[in-house]
Amino acid sequence: MQIITNNHWRNLEYGYQLSESERAEFDYVDDIDSADFIRYKGHVYYLGEFLHAPEPLAADWDGYTADSFFSGVVIKLSRDGEQYKIGLCLC
Repeated sequence: MQIITNNHWRNLEYGYQLSESERAEFDYVDDIDSADFIRYKGHVYYLGEFLHAPEPLAADWDGYTADSFFSGVVIKLSRDGEQYKIGLCLC
C-alpha cells in the first residue's frame, strides 16, 4: 500500500464557504453552513463521508474514503479538529 501526501496541514472549510453549486452537491447534509468540508485535487469532500481508517492505515490516518477499487483518500485530523492532512492511498 502506498500513500502519496505532502504532509501539510490544511484548514477545514465550513459549508457557508462553498459555492452555490458545491452546496447543491451536498443537499443531504443537515445544517450545511456549519458542516466540515475538505478540498483535495479539485474535489470537495464532506467530512462525514470518511469512515474510520482500516488496519494498517489506522496507525497513521483517522479516516478513509474510496475513490475506486484500487485507490482512496486518507485524512488525519489535528487534535483541535480544525485542520487536516490528506493523502492518496494506492493499493
